[in-house]
Amino acid sequence: MFMGRYRDAPRYLEESLAIGRELGDPRRIAVALQPLGVAYLGQGELAAARRYLEQAVESARSLGEQREIATALNALAGLHRVEGHLDRAEPLYESFLSLVRELDDRELIAVGLLNLAMVAIGREAGERARQMLIGVLGIVDEIGSRPAAQSLLEVSAGLAVLRGEWQRAARFYGAVEALAGQTGLHRDPADEAFLAPLVGKAQAALGNQAFATAEDSGRALSYDQAMREAGDWLRVA
Repeated sequence: MFMGRYRDAPRYLEESLAIGRELGDPRRIAVALQPLGVAYLGQGELAAARRYLEQAVESARSLGEQREIATALNALAGLHRVEGHLDRAEPLYESFLSLVRELDDRELIAVGLLNLAMVAIGREAGERARQMLIGVLGIVDEIGSRPAAQSLLEVSAGLAVLRGEWQRAARFYGAVEALAGQTGLHRDPADEAFLAPLVGKAQAALGNQAFATAEDSGRALSYDQAMREAGDWLRVA
């Protein structure tokens, strides 16, 4: 599922869910439901995704495990974001962030800030998004998380599009695609739904050749160069 093989993932996750139910193990059931919902979301099967993600939230709450509740809420918020329902997604993301702050899980705090930054960009609230991304930048500097850094570059590309900085958007996009090639981490469906139309907008504004040139310049950046460039831009943008 994390590799983006959404058509392959459900058969394993469905089997895992069935085993959990056969064992009568509520935690195993809860753990299988959330990625199963995301896998169906990745296939565009929104009804199935909603069914499993709502069950995931219910199961996590019955367990009373804060981390499971948080990740289930985050996944359900992603479905709402794909459907364009930012008013439904945002409070779930806020709840997720509150829960993971209590856990003091720095990586998940970064996830919460990134998701709220994407909601802010969807609302054309660029300054709010920038502040969220500066928070993520601090966490990346603190814990050295490559997944968080990869997502930071993605959302920074989206913010650059919002600001009409087309070349910078293409450059950040190239940098994140290069980093994704190194980590093997695939954007989840909600993040792909966020980024793809914005990248398309930048490409249309620049033209294919100019976009490709800027993208290639971003791909040529080292990880440290890309993060330094993003950080410098976010702090003064």
